[in-house]
Amino acid sequence: MNVLNSRPRHLRAGLAAAATAGVLLLAGCGGGARPSADTAAAAGPPVRGGNLTVAVPTDPQSLDMVANPGQVTAHIGNLLYEKLFEVDKEFAARPMLVETYETSSDRLTYTFKLRKDVTFHDGSPLTAADVVASLQRWLKSHVTGQQVAPDVVALKADGDDTVKLRLKEPRYPLIDELASPGTEIYAAKNLKGVPATGFTDKGAIGTGPYKLASWDIGRQVVLERYGDYRSRADEDWGGQAGAKHAYLDTITYKVVADQDAVINGLQTGQWQHAMPGDDQYTALKENASVVVGNVAGANQNVIIPNHDKGSKFADVRARQALNLLMDKPAMNAATGGGPDLTAAVGAMVSEDNAALYSTVGDEVYKQHDPAKAKELFAQAGVNAGDTVRIVTSNSYPQFAQWAVLLQDQLAKIDIKTKIDTYDFPTMLGTINKDPGGWDLTTLFFNAALTSPSQMPAVTLGAFNGSASPQIAGLVREYNAVTSPVQAKEVMDKLQKLVWEQLPVITLSQSKLYAAWSPELKGYDGFYRVFWNSWLKK
Repeated sequence: MNVLNSRPRHLRAGLAAAATAGVLLLAGCGGGARPSADTAAAAGPPVRGGNLTVAVPTDPQSLDMVANPGQVTAHIGNLLYEKLFEVDKEFAARPMLVETYETSSDRLTYTFKLRKDVTFHDGSPLTAADVVASLQRWLKSHVTGQQVAPDVVALKADGDDTVKLRLKEPRYPLIDELASPGTEIYAAKNLKGVPATGFTDKGAIGTGPYKLASWDIGRQVVLERYGDYRSRADEDWGGQAGAKHAYLDTITYKVVADQDAVINGLQTGQWQHAMPGDDQYTALKENASVVVGNVAGANQNVIIPNHDKGSKFADVRARQALNLLMDKPAMNAATGGGPDLTAAVGAMVSEDNAALYSTVGDEVYKQHDPAKAKELFAQAGVNAGDTVRIVTSNSYPQFAQWAVLLQDQLAKIDIKTKIDTYDFPTMLGTINKDPGGWDLTTLFFNAALTSPSQMPAVTLGAFNGSASPQIAGLVREYNAVTSPVQAKEVMDKLQKLVWEQLPVITLSQSKLYAAWSPELKGYDGFYRVFWNSWLKK
């Protein structure tokens, strides 16, 4: 029997990459050095009160982390909701709503004991029934949950404070998957009859340190301190785990799509935190009026070809041609930030996740041969004068920049392009509405993920028709392993297969960053996590 904390967990868990019923949502995070604990200590004792204003690039559209777990939704949701397990500053899974748990000797039965002092924002106590209802929905509707579901024999409440989960066969990454996006715990009563599009603002009730105060769609979301929040006592875990102190009275998320407005607002004090585009990085680092630092993890920047019938990239030779054609260094340079923010690697996992990071496929990633690309396109039936349809978004400037560079590179071999540019939610909706009506799109994925079932490049099937029995087989092989060494071996095989089948074509990994006011103290650069942060008066 394995008892909680009887062995360390070194695998990394992800914060934002999810898909629901055919609508894929990819949320990013960054990586690199973050503000040190010494910096936070030097800020002096925390100050209670005040409003923190945060600039975000788009409206969240929904605060339902299963139905629409985008970057903004995830970052707001992290303050509203909690999971059985959360990731700490090193991305290891830690108990959050769980007090203790046990695993049976055959690794099939998990018994979770819940903390008894936890309440939802409406005052109702957290119960095992709430956990069961939330996880059943995750297993049914979330892409990671759908990967886990076939292994689950039973999930049930055993009294008010105990949940039992029984597996058909051992699943190596289960605890890390329970710390992944989509496993947030909601009150069971608020999940009854919720449509696939998710609950309304009335359902945005969690157990986190902040609760929803108001939502002016398209303009701003305001959170306020939840007065009855009961924090864990673990002060040193960091990340999304452990102690959470709500020093701020309110947090206001302002929708600011224009990058110039984002920078001007930082400089004039309209908002105290933002995550600007890479092309603003160098100038902001030299600006004494703001603090600039990397945030946790990394992004995998990708071009996604559509494998569905009706797309010019349904033939693998067309996907291989695109990989050969793309000038990846030029496309990476166009996003700005330079080597501080860009790693020219084809890996699905961030290098700081040593357990899963792989260099397999690098030789394919580095290929560049436009003449050979033209030959392969012709073999796939894509010829001079044909038009490739690119769908992209201006909510994240690099997406639109990559699309324009793709257009230029395709033009050099006489292939035309049609670019349709939308805000991010509309782009996803357009793709979902017409699966065969597009050829390429531009996105990024979280590269700090824990298991293949959480990796969008592996689970994109419903989004771009890239499901394959070979990929599915390797995911099953990974889930059956019993050691980190075995896990790494399977990860190498999986990454090799991804570069053969090309469900995505990786451009690079990005270490994103945040910029914030010197008045914001206690912030450690972990995404937009603002508990334990305060404003210096």
